[in-house]
Amino acid sequence: MKSIEKATNNMKMVYSILCNLKKCTIFELQKLTKFRDVDLCLALGYLLQNNQIYQKRRGCKLNCVSKE
Repeated sequence: MKSIEKATNNMKMVYSILCNLKKCTIFELQKLTKFRDVDLCLALGYLLQNNQIYQKRRGCKLNCVSKE
């Protein structure tokens, strides 16, 4: 159960950072969150799957999907 809570908290943190920055690379996110590769990938995967963020086709920038 703790791993689910951890993943959820990680996802919320990543989403919050992306929404504040508007655009961010995976490397920038890793620096800001200090997450291990696995934790960051799980958070990003969940957000991508739920259409809360998207990745541009060119480059490695991630963008937050606006809730407005």
